[in-house]
Amino acid sequence: METIKTNYPTLASETFSRGRMRYYIDVKRALNDTYFILFTVSEYFPNPNTHCRQTILIWQEDLAMFVEAFSMILGQVAYGQLDLPEAEMNAVKNHKGMKAIAEYDRPREKLHALGAGALSDAELLAILLGTGSSELSVLDLCHKIMGSVGHEPSRLWLRSAEDYCRFPGVGVAKAATLMAALELGRRAHVPAKH
Repeated sequence: METIKTNYPTLASETFSRGRMRYYIDVKRALNDTYFILFTVSEYFPNPNTHCRQTILIWQEDLAMFVEAFSMILGQVAYGQLDLPEAEMNAVKNHKGMKAIAEYDRPREKLHALGAGALSDAELLAILLGTGSSELSVLDLCHKIMGSVGHEPSRLWLRSAEDYCRFPGVGVAKAATLMAALELGRRAHVPAKH
């Protein structure tokens, strides 16, 4: 599907992303003073370095009525008010941890698909730690750890194994894995002795 390009004024715009996907919602005014909405989704592919975009144009004479109806439908979806079989609804509600994340957006799968360079610091850390705690997913735990060092990976060295063990879900084994990875990374940057 071709990207729809317009030079019409944008009245409102919203952008959000998830993994390789980026979403755009734009409300625009046409020359005849009617309004329309553009929904665009852009997917990133690292090999080759390209983006695939698709756009849907919604142009209604009574845009306000359309938005109201659309909002009602989205509200029903968000609050589980659709007549879906109970088993399907529970399957969605009961997912925790990595199962709650789309498979292509999980750190290990993302690393295999896109390479290690495509992962955030917290995602790389999550691969090392493997699991979180009963209160935190491994990604939430790793975001807390990265936050504790100002989101600067080079500052992970400032913490000891005992410091890491203070985070819920990090025990001696996980702290040792992290400390070993940090040391291996340090050694990888030291020139080999001849």
